[in-house]
Amino acid sequence: MKKNIWINLILIIFICVFLFSGYNVFIWIKSDKETKELEEGLYTEVVSEVKDNELEENALQIDFEKLKSTNEDIIAWITIDNTYINYPILQSSTEDEYYLRKDIYKKYSVSGSIFVDSQTNSEFNDDNTIIYGHNMKNERMFANLHKINNGNLGTDINVKIYTEDNLITYKVFASYSIEPTEELIRKNFLNQSDKENYINNAIKKSNIKFDVSAENINYENKIVTLITCDNNNKRRVVVHAIQEN
Repeated sequence: MKKNIWINLILIIFICVFLFSGYNVFIWIKSDKETKELEEGLYTEVVSEVKDNELEENALQIDFEKLKSTNEDIIAWITIDNTYINYPILQSSTEDEYYLRKDIYKKYSVSGSIFVDSQTNSEFNDDNTIIYGHNMKNERMFANLHKINNGNLGTDINVKIYTEDNLITYKVFASYSIEPTEELIRKNFLNQSDKENYINNAIKKSNIKFDVSAENINYENKIVTLITCDNNNKRRVVVHAIQEN
């Protein structure tokens, strides 16, 4: 009798866990689908291609007025050639990780948003601007950073960041993976020599030898660092790019 009671209790617990897990998966899929649809709808409203641009071939025209009316925390737009990375960049004025699980409409989202911390210079004038995004299985957000880290996109990769006033183009010079606890990502440097050492160490650590090397790099230029999780969520994939002259 007692044995049957225990079996039934275990069965009930198993069913509850199964239903709870199924519910979470349903919520995850629903949230991700809704966020994707909202972002694609916004994209068609605010982004258009400029085929004849004196500054940059295949540049985009971003309607920042429309973006700001949607969310005042949108500070820029990022694209990387030959990837799905084509998103607004957000910055909360109060919480560093506010957009870790919030979409551009400030609603809960498993995908979160592409974001920088609250202390980052919104004009991308920090020595090293650090940008975060999730690694989604459907290749959304910063998942395609893995293609850079694996060498699938070659050795000549452009990162473009559009602000309200400028188009800033960067060249990828290093990519690698690290433990979450490794303190290798720094926003500012003590001096020029410190910055040069940081860049050279990143190049040495890189999985790929990119066209931008220690021999032809301009160390005075600004850096952007893009970060996402690996597929096991145990390490971080890091991509460094330096501003072009």
